Parts: sequence; C-alpha cells; structure tokens
Amino acid sequence: MSLLPASPLVSAEWLLAHHGEVLVLDASIDRRAEGYFPGHAVFAAGHIPGAGFADLFDEFSNPSAPFPFTCPQATQLERAARRAGIGRETDVVVYDSLSGAWAARLWWLLHAFGHEHVRVLDGGLAAWTRAGGKVAKGASPEAAAGNFSARPQPGFFVDADEVQASIGALPMLCATRAEEHAAGHIPGSHNLPYAALLATDGTLDLALAAQAWRGLGLSAQAGAVLYCGGGINAAGLALAFTAIGHRDLAVYDGSLNEWRADPARPLQMGA
Repeated sequence: MSLLPASPLVSAEWLLAHHGEVLVLDASIDRRAEGYFPGHAVFAAGHIPGAGFADLFDEFSNPSAPFPFTCPQATQLERAARRAGIGRETDVVVYDSLSGAWAARLWWLLHAFGHEHVRVLDGGLAAWTRAGGKVAKGASPEAAAGNFSARPQPGFFVDADEVQASIGALPMLCATRAEEHAAGHIPGSHNLPYAALLATDGTLDLALAAQAWRGLGLSAQAGAVLYCGGGINAAGLALAFTAIGHRDLAVYDGSLNEWRADPARPLQMGA
C-alpha cells in the first residue's frame, strides 16, 4: 500500500520523515541565458541525497520530435522509468531546483502512463534545504531497474487538432508570461502565468490557485485545456489545479511551439 498522501504535493518536512521509504527523482534542467540544457551538471552540483536524475531532455521526452520536451512514446517512457528505478508499486517523489514546473512535467508524464504513486516536493530543493535537509554532490547513482509498465491513459495530453476543435467549447488557460501571451495565443484563451501561483518561498499558493480559477469565471466542475510555450509551465498549472481538486484537465503537449509553427492555426494578439 502506498504511503503517499492524497495530495499531489508533499512538503519538505514530510519527505524528511519518509526519505528512505520513497524513490526520489530530480527533474532539474540547466537554464542559461542562451536556452535550456540537460540538467546533469545542475544535479551534480547539489541534490537530495540518494536521489536519481530524471533527464527531461533525452529520456523523459522524445529527442527526435520537432519540438523540445515532446511526450515520449510509451516504449521510451517505460525504458526511462525502469532505468530510474520505478516499479509498478514504487512511491515516487519528484522535485527540481527551479520553479517546480519541471518536476510537475515528470509528475504529469508518469500519471499519463498509468503510474499514480508519484508526488511533487512542494518548493523543490530550496524547500528541502530550508527544512534542514542535507545536499549531496556528484553524478546520479545507478538505480536497480524497476518493472514499471507503461499504460497510456486517455485525456492527459491533447494535440493541435483537438485544441482547435475545442476553441470556444472548452476553457483554455495559457501559462506563459503576460507579454508572451499578448504576442500571440490560441483564440479565446485566458492568461494565467504559472509563476503567478507561487508564494515568495517558491511553494505553490493553493489559495491563490483557487482564487485564480474562480476569477476566470470557471466553475468547480469545469475542465480546461492548459498550454504554454512548450508544455512545461502548463504542467505546473495542472499540478496546482489538481491540488485544489480539479481533475478534468488536459495539457496541449506541443503548446505554442507547435501552434505558432503552423501558419494555418489561428492566433489572437493582445491581452
């Protein structure tokens, strides 16, 4: 039986108490002025002791896809999860050293392929160290292979055609910064930057998430299509809204990277 709480989030204090009972995975990436890169060096510079590194560039994404961070095929995801040590019943806690959206992306991916025993460390590595957790350095240890079996679940991801067919029929939320949203977004979508839901300490402000949901005029029963630039911050919104009880959510995997690349797709400008 899983020892994970019902919430998709765990606190640093919870993880300190259960550190040896769960598989911890670091989904950090290397963010530089010139772009995003695999996070091996970030992981090596400091991570939760015993954590494994989950590579969102080449293992938990499809590196041959035309856009970065594209959802992998089931066979690739299964291989990556097994290499990371995930078994069918493994309790997993994921985190990152940035905003938490990268951990949320891995959380969403694992759920999309049938693994429900996964939670996100609220506040990431910073919350861990504030709570008194130690930090280790060096490369990721090789994990014992797990027996994870990928079982794709419907509804977690939608493609461009599904999004276009949903314009005007389903609420759509864009998790990019306001200026990026104003530069071109899917018609009728609301702007809700993922960063706007973070407290000053980097944890998710769930009261603010609930207020934002209501402020957009969405009912408690409403579902939504979530997107951003490349499907990462959209997963952050999915995490926040799942934490306050919303389940009918879908992430547009290609997001604006794909949408803007097709001149046949409609774009709306302005706030």
